[in-house]
Amino acid sequence: MRTVLVLGGTGLTGRRLVNVLLQEGFLVRCAVRNLDAARARLPAAAELVRGDIADRASIEEAVRGCEAVFNCVHTLSPQKGAAPGETFADTEVRGLENVVAACRLHGVRRVLYVTFLGITPDTRSIWARGRWKAEQMLLGSGLDVTILRPGQIVGRGGFGFDTTLANARRRVALILGSGRNRMQNIALDDLVHYLVRSLDEPRTFGRAFDVGGDEAFTTDEMVDVAARVLGRRPPRKLHLLPWLLAPFAGLFERLAGLPRGAFADLLLGVDADLVGDVGPIRAIIPLTPMPYAQAVERALAADA
Repeated sequence: MRTVLVLGGTGLTGRRLVNVLLQEGFLVRCAVRNLDAARARLPAAAELVRGDIADRASIEEAVRGCEAVFNCVHTLSPQKGAAPGETFADTEVRGLENVVAACRLHGVRRVLYVTFLGITPDTRSIWARGRWKAEQMLLGSGLDVTILRPGQIVGRGGFGFDTTLANARRRVALILGSGRNRMQNIALDDLVHYLVRSLDEPRTFGRAFDVGGDEAFTTDEMVDVAARVLGRRPPRKLHLLPWLLAPFAGLFERLAGLPRGAFADLLLGVDADLVGDVGPIRAIIPLTPMPYAQAVERALAADA
């Protein structure tokens, strides 16, 4: 049986990926920071080892004996291994450098990495620029790397979708930004499908792919669709302009448990369109994407 390592296995994408890989007959190892907390969230069949992307020694040990590494770590969640003065974007780049070093040490060639739509070198967002740097480092590593760039992932436990759902339940939705920015969504199951099917597909090696559905909704429209799925009337919208919130970014970060600088960075790109070209990945891995309303229904059913 083939052993694969999942980093970020307790997160939204990672948990679903672990379950699907186990169903398909893989031995799945998860590197986690808290073994007890992870055991409560992951299937008993998953092997858990202590590991943190910021700790090279632990990642080297986690990679040993694996055939491939799936990296679903989301550094907008707090990273305890961050070095003094290091931003959350720096932490992710350094962590991926540790993953590459571990793969080279143990002869593991296959790495799959989940980033986000809108990753470019000239974006205003520090986090997005950091992920561009991380992508380029991975693609230049000499390993067999596949990068998937989803928009908002439709599944419970994702910050973006949970915010949309919370707004859909309100009489007055609190929308960050103008609400007019357009975004492609992707159902959690569709994203995991691409990850698993890409594993043994050499045409995906050395490439980055946008992944998402056929629809591109504005933030306001996503809230309205979710409200209708919930059987509610679409709420009125109160748009919170970034320049009004910027002075309070540090307070929001502390209240939400976000890394320092994360919310301030979010404000920089809140009104950017996140629409990609999904043609290249579908030419290799055909998929009829789940419509947004159906994906919302699926997410709610999974949480019931």
